[in-house]
Amino acid sequence: MQLRRTGSSAPPPDAAATVTTGRAVVVGGSIAGLLTARVLSDHAAQVVVLERESLPVDATARGHVPQGRHLHALLAAGLRLLEEWFPGIRSELVAEGAVTVDGTGGWVWQSGGYRARGDWGGSTLSLTRPLLEHVVRRRVAALPNVTVVEGVRADAVTLDGDRVTGVRSGDRTWAADLVADCSGRSSRLLHRLAADGVLVPPTTEVGIDVAYASRLLRRSPGDFSGQFAVIASAPEDGLRVGAAMPVEGDRWQITVAGMHGDAPPADDEGFAAFAESLPSPVVGQILRRCEPVSEVAVFRYPASRRRHFERLDRMPAGLVAVGDAACSFDPVYGQGMSSSALQAEALGRALVGLGGGAGAIADGRLPMSFHRKAARIIDVPWTIAVGGDFAHSATVGERPRGSAVVNLYVDRVMRATHSSLPVARRLNRVLNLDAPPLSLASPVTLARVLAATRPGRVRGAVVHPRVGPAA
Repeated sequence: MQLRRTGSSAPPPDAAATVTTGRAVVVGGSIAGLLTARVLSDHAAQVVVLERESLPVDATARGHVPQGRHLHALLAAGLRLLEEWFPGIRSELVAEGAVTVDGTGGWVWQSGGYRARGDWGGSTLSLTRPLLEHVVRRRVAALPNVTVVEGVRADAVTLDGDRVTGVRSGDRTWAADLVADCSGRSSRLLHRLAADGVLVPPTTEVGIDVAYASRLLRRSPGDFSGQFAVIASAPEDGLRVGAAMPVEGDRWQITVAGMHGDAPPADDEGFAAFAESLPSPVVGQILRRCEPVSEVAVFRYPASRRRHFERLDRMPAGLVAVGDAACSFDPVYGQGMSSSALQAEALGRALVGLGGGAGAIADGRLPMSFHRKAARIIDVPWTIAVGGDFAHSATVGERPRGSAVVNLYVDRVMRATHSSLPVARRLNRVLNLDAPPLSLASPVTLARVLAATRPGRVRGAVVHPRVGPAA
């Protein structure tokens, strides 16, 4: 399928200085922008996606997506929406090499033990971020009313009173009834609006200083007795995390991470030693066993940040923010892409609630209607990630109310999953954004957690998975 796109040197389609009825402009061609464009294509006569990079023709990591070289999780909630918006995309991704994974093949170590082995419910795909973005971009660009324009840096929005009327790039204006800012946490549009005093949402930052490192390795059938492994140390041990996931091209993708200055080294030996310091040996053993096929890539993430548009009394008409532009989480929890998908779905619901079509795109009530819906979606992964981050004493910022008590209970839930498969299933649903965190405190689950972690309960010896050929 040929990607339809326009370089920045070509004239923009119908880029008049005034609003063109039925046009939406999406700033940012990453996952959040592409999924937002898909939702808007059901309502707008024309959707233009502006991407500042020259886009690769294959599944290659992009320079302005530094996290693209690290593990990304496509959670069950995100995959469900992809299948609704792009029928057949799951089979398409599998044909490109994505690996189907579920709880029956996973080894997850948290709170001193492995999660109970068995069916945790549902399945999802394990793949690299560049492959997912490549296939989704191909699908979006094939939509008849969507144009992907590369090599365009959005400098600011244009305003007519309290209405956003388009996007300015250099001396060119892209007119729109609606601008969807999907350009990430460092959005130039939002920084400019804040500097001008036009849009200054309350902002919450939680300092975590997460540093992580990743590399790709050759994967063979006899490497490991499971499908994937996720290992996390306890807060008192410093919250080191590591994961090994199967991805396309018969490769393992391994990511290790540490918080608050505990940065994994980028050299081969230091990277391997960091992996081997985890409380389960499996990630380090896979790393030592398998042949590397990439260099070690590193990234640092100083703080989670949330812009609370829902707390404003009003917003400029014609502007919404989706994905990291609204909220960026600790990436260790793997919720970003699925949260963006759920926010895009919420935008679609807000448009339908206003009657749908071009009228809803231009409706001045849309921004607040959407952001109130999006806030309820963001609350869930924000609670999971930020609440978990405050288990580390060095985390700074606005602590969620009751987080200390919640973290004590969550640790008990984690320990219950070592022996209780029903609790493991419930936790898996919450982590996949398919169930609210409060479901972990339902009467049935609470009883199971208390029974599985009662004082004096005797645990069997920990059995680690096999790495390498069986003896």
